[in-house]
Amino acid sequence: MLRLTYRDYLELPAPLSAATAVLRDPAAWAGAIGAERLGTFWRYGGELYTLVDQHRAGDAHMAVIGWRVAPATGHGPCLTLELTLRDAVISSHAELRLVVEAPGRAGLWRVAALRRRVSRALRAVVARLGALLRAAELEAPATAPARVRASVVVEAGRGEEVETPLPQELHTATPTQAALAERLRLRYPLTVAHFAAMGALDHLERVARLERGWERIMRGEYDRDVYELVPVLPEAPAYDLIYAGGGLGLLHAAVMAARLGWRVLIFDRSEVGCAHREWNISREELAALVASGVVSWAELEPVIMREYRNGLVRFYNRPGSDVRAVDLWMPEVLNVALDAGALLRLMRRKLEEAGGTVLSGRAFRRLRVAAAGPLRVEVELQDLTTGALECYTGRLLLDGMGSTSPLALYRHAGRPFAGVCPTVGTVASGFARGNGPGEYDPTLGDILMSVADAQRGEQLMWEGFPGRGDELTVYLFYYSTVETAGGGSPVGGLRAGSPRYSLLDLFEQYFTLLPTYKRPGPGFHHVKPVYGYIPARHSLRRQEAPLPRGVLPVGDSAAQQSPLTFCGFGSHVRNLRRTTGLLDHALRHELLEPDQLALINPFQVNVSLNWVFSRFMHPWDAPDNVNRLQNLFYAVLNDDLGVDRATRYFRDRMRWGDYHPMLFGVLRRWPQILLAAWGVLGPRGIAQWAGDYLRFSWSAALAAIARLGGPMAERLLVDLADARSAALGLRVRASYAEWRAMGWLS
Repeated sequence: MLRLTYRDYLELPAPLSAATAVLRDPAAWAGAIGAERLGTFWRYGGELYTLVDQHRAGDAHMAVIGWRVAPATGHGPCLTLELTLRDAVISSHAELRLVVEAPGRAGLWRVAALRRRVSRALRAVVARLGALLRAAELEAPATAPARVRASVVVEAGRGEEVETPLPQELHTATPTQAALAERLRLRYPLTVAHFAAMGALDHLERVARLERGWERIMRGEYDRDVYELVPVLPEAPAYDLIYAGGGLGLLHAAVMAARLGWRVLIFDRSEVGCAHREWNISREELAALVASGVVSWAELEPVIMREYRNGLVRFYNRPGSDVRAVDLWMPEVLNVALDAGALLRLMRRKLEEAGGTVLSGRAFRRLRVAAAGPLRVEVELQDLTTGALECYTGRLLLDGMGSTSPLALYRHAGRPFAGVCPTVGTVASGFARGNGPGEYDPTLGDILMSVADAQRGEQLMWEGFPGRGDELTVYLFYYSTVETAGGGSPVGGLRAGSPRYSLLDLFEQYFTLLPTYKRPGPGFHHVKPVYGYIPARHSLRRQEAPLPRGVLPVGDSAAQQSPLTFCGFGSHVRNLRRTTGLLDHALRHELLEPDQLALINPFQVNVSLNWVFSRFMHPWDAPDNVNRLQNLFYAVLNDDLGVDRATRYFRDRMRWGDYHPMLFGVLRRWPQILLAAWGVLGPRGIAQWAGDYLRFSWSAALAAIARLGGPMAERLLVDLADARSAALGLRVRASYAEWRAMGWLS
């Protein structure tokens, strides 16, 4: 007699109540496996079977479903199936145990072949069940509710569903905002209700606009007319630098104008200096902004909302896991919370005091660039208040228009970013205080945290950073490799019918899941939304697509964020002296051709190697893939490397000697990582990693030589390079600046 016991861990894209309702009713799921009911029997594959339920009692958060399937004739294989389902609020996690008993000899090859067939068949059935559950969600009644259901956590600690009327703000919104809210609230009732309660329906418009932009990116659409080379432009430009976008680029512009004396213009389609996220950084990294000379510590003190005593990285560890949960504590990572709006207002004032021109309410339309001769640019803008077109001339345009910049898309012919973190959240007040896992501790920042295994196919991550008073800025996001339209696997993190990488869908999940992360208290309320598409680099190399003449990307448009933290602000500030100093040198020596400007970017060779990390941050086989691997990885950081190396890793200052203990530590704890890497990265990805590793090693070797030479050798090298050509001098300066930004040189 052959007896095979097969186990698996799966996710069903439906809450526990919906999943159990389907699984307990054979008529609901029989079609998914191709079975047909005939009276008291079931026909499958031309044979008749009996089906006996063996369900066991569970509770509100767990259910045990069991079935015994036997041939009606008494001859043939028998199956005993048991599913232990646990509620993950928007999905269910199922531990599956299947016992197959069949007549015949139980040879090794026969058992192995049967195991492979069972695995393939069960995965196919689960995929069909998932489609069935998603279709059931779409078929829910589509009548417009007068009241929406909002999750409220009461003081006792458990969430309960209560009826909440739509806020009055929905009725006092502008006609455009009200129409958008009415259109969206059938599909996103919690999102619309909470945005209206925050008085943030204007932000709802921005979220919808961002989402439409990403839908166009996914279709490969981009505007080919935003950039034009022309024979001649005016010889005397009004400005040296024109900055498109008033976010991170504002910090750069302030340094170039206030400290280095260049004529600067900056514009934005909304208000210059308006922030849609809060920013966190360490004090040591923030010192780079002070070192730029544009602000002092005294001026930054009112901008600093809070400084934490510690930061926590924690990944969920499911019951019965074969690895231990590891909490990683790092006191100097993202432990300074900044008021992003206040910082940008400070930098705007610095820019205006230095004579810079600030234009709000101007939308970028196109850029014209002199095709030859001295570099000149002319940017065409539209005043969104009057509709009038305006033109401004300069020596160079700096593209800081964010992750969906039309110039960045033009540069890459519509090819999207390599990876992205769709991110949503709110600044909220009134969480239950305490030092428990679901409570608010104002002295503690959550750097990276998961509270469940994958939900809707994505490993959802949380961050929480206390701000002023009892405010907590909470982010929900997931790592994703960008899949273009018509290729790749479907993105499982979305509800059925949602656009891929949907911020609106993620906001609905955020408002549903927030109590699983932090428990709101009796006075809880949301203050304002935070959101954005945080991109990984367009390229996994230093430069894949050449820069268009006359354009230098900054901030999110440069897409040089860390693949680990996706923190564009930290990268921008850490490299601010580097990029502004190199640009100052380039302007003074007319080194403005694309191959020269390509050296002026925040690329770090030690960060580029970590793109592999983000590939393992979304599930590849089972819902607990990410959490299980990360607990193994943080055991290496905590037990083998210690807090100093772990801190360097999270600050993007990893050294060559830090990398190998991490790599081999994980390999020692889980040798199967090699097979997982082959499946996740594939041959091309592994070849890419090998190339990145060689570049990382080569740069580390050159930096080691530079350290040995010291400042005297650096001055000599720079002087020799300058004597040969100004372009070579820029290249040498760029290498030293990169090593300093990585902490490889003092």
